[in-house]
Amino acid sequence: MTLHGGGRIISTIKDQVYSVIKENILNENLKPGQRIQELQIAKELNVSRSPVRSAINELIGEGLLESIPNKSVTVRRMSEKDILDAYEFRLVVEGFAVQRVIELMDDGIAASLERFRDRFAETADYSQIQDYVKIDTDFHEFLVNTAGNSIFKEALGRVAVMITPFRIFSLSSQQRFLDSIEEHTGLIDAMLRRDAAGASEICNAHLRLAKEEIIKHLRAAVNAG
Repeated sequence: MTLHGGGRIISTIKDQVYSVIKENILNENLKPGQRIQELQIAKELNVSRSPVRSAINELIGEGLLESIPNKSVTVRRMSEKDILDAYEFRLVVEGFAVQRVIELMDDGIAASLERFRDRFAETADYSQIQDYVKIDTDFHEFLVNTAGNSIFKEALGRVAVMITPFRIFSLSSQQRFLDSIEEHTGLIDAMLRRDAAGASEICNAHLRLAKEEIIKHLRAAVNAG
């Protein structure tokens, strides 16, 4: 196991260790089911075991790592039910956020939505899929943040982190990637028109299709195994 850091400046050693482990989980350098070895991480990052243990405990709390009965810690595997539960939650929270943002619409919100539409259009090439995922994450966070419900915001943040390693599977084909961009731009246009019903329909369809693609990948992985 070799960890790769992003070179960011972080305030404490524990925060730095946390950031490096989390980044390696999200970019799948550490894969679901892989054992997390505290001593090895401490050696690789040239730190004591204490900040590593603290970082691991925090990531267990966030749901990215799990402690199994024999006391080892592994990268959490997401089951089909986990994905279904996560996307049911997203449907509720993001459906609310879309409606609330339409209610709150002003020139500033409209300008932000237009910038997101432009950013999505600029990543319409399959080679830019990682850029697209970043914009997609920013967009959905913007909707929930703008809606203003702090409990939804905190809860969705935890769910989003858990499913991030799997989201790339929802874009496994170039056609699905292009369709996803079209869904986002269609959602933004509906919101700008203050078409609450149309925006809700697009949002629900987008999340349902993403969920189905991830489930398809998980089932294929199980069958292959």
